[in-house]
Amino acid sequence: MSVDINLVRSLTMFASASEPLLSAVASTAILKTIPKGQQIAYEGMSSEWFFVVLSGDIRVYKMHESGKEVTLFNITNDESCILTVFSILSQEYYPAFASTQSELTALMIPAASFKKWVDEHSILRDHIFLSLSGRLKDILNTFDDVIFQRMDNRIAKFILDKCPSNGDALNITHEQLSQELGTNRVVVSRILEAFAAEASIALSRGRITLCDKSKLLKK
Repeated sequence: MSVDINLVRSLTMFASASEPLLSAVASTAILKTIPKGQQIAYEGMSSEWFFVVLSGDIRVYKMHESGKEVTLFNITNDESCILTVFSILSQEYYPAFASTQSELTALMIPAASFKKWVDEHSILRDHIFLSLSGRLKDILNTFDDVIFQRMDNRIAKFILDKCPSNGDALNITHEQLSQELGTNRVVVSRILEAFAAEASIALSRGRITLCDKSKLLKK
């Protein structure tokens, strides 16, 4: 069953595509829904599908043999994974891990078809280069945070990014936050408890609520 061509046309990657390319994508692609919490990519696996996220959130991360994790970037609506593109075009194995952070719906294209269309259509190559630039900036920012920023600064920044206003809440456990930031749970718990003691945030099971944005901005 083909995908609605208007759905394909609505995606940034294909917005300027020719009608023949749009028709080819619509007749080849499939739609897939994946539950929250699913591991969808492993380091060292072959990438057999290219995808564009229609709804949901994917976390892409590296994991050390010790089990410590650090998030490289997230993929959300109308975005694709530049590491998947790299894997398909270079015929190399996928270099990271990826899991769904919420229920995911994606437009899926077989790797062979995607590679053929990239070879034939400059608009796809232009989009890939633009995406690469943005993701490289994300990864460099992550490295900068890991190497140069104190952990309390990084945790404050993470909370503020997710909770822009006082009263906003973030559903995340201390363990999940430690995985996002590439540290251990004990360190995260100690810092969060210090933030709570000064009334910057309020803590409850699996939930962080922003109480005083001005205090966290000073971190």
